[in-house]
Amino acid sequence: MYVFAFNFLNTIAKVPDNTIKELNELQCVITTYTLARVYVPYSVLLQAKGVKLDKLEIYQDSLLLEEISYRARIFIITNLEKKFVKEFLLRNNIDVFVQDVISAEEIKRYKPSPEFFDYLAKRANSVKGAITIISSNPQDIIVAKSMGFKAYWMNRSNLQYPFPANLQPDNILKSITSLAESTAQHKVDSSMGDSALRCT
Repeated sequence: MYVFAFNFLNTIAKVPDNTIKELNELQCVITTYTLARVYVPYSVLLQAKGVKLDKLEIYQDSLLLEEISYRARIFIITNLEKKFVKEFLLRNNIDVFVQDVISAEEIKRYKPSPEFFDYLAKRANSVKGAITIISSNPQDIIVAKSMGFKAYWMNRSNLQYPFPANLQPDNILKSITSLAESTAQHKVDSSMGDSALRCT
């Protein structure tokens, strides 16, 4: 069975255009804090920049998480507080398709630090090579690939990014629709019994 870890912002939840610049600037702060092994709740960092995420909308293709959940275990990974993300999922009726939300606040290490991704593998109870990270954040892709995860870059806006030659994304997605279609092509072999799902 697949294990997919979806980044929350700009993969599941659509960030308003006027907020993207501030979030990109915050990435520099997070990188510095990560190197210094310092943790401050993400909501505090957002407040300091005057950023409010109270008007986040769901990408409509995120509703396909229901279909994907029949073939995969789904986790949401985020630097935001877990309660905020769970409330968003509940409000948009997709919470039941997500196994769990894994937040930086749980281990006081931001995504995409290696500690965060190690924690993801532990929580998913899976080897890194069996987990696919799906993120709009290129930094997530680079760190995940360097640690042995599979990584799909969610590039909804046709952006360019200079990925290192040895850390290219395994796939570039324009939407969750293409992921749902791709996983639907793997059929379950019923002759293998009900106790374990095996793809043919």
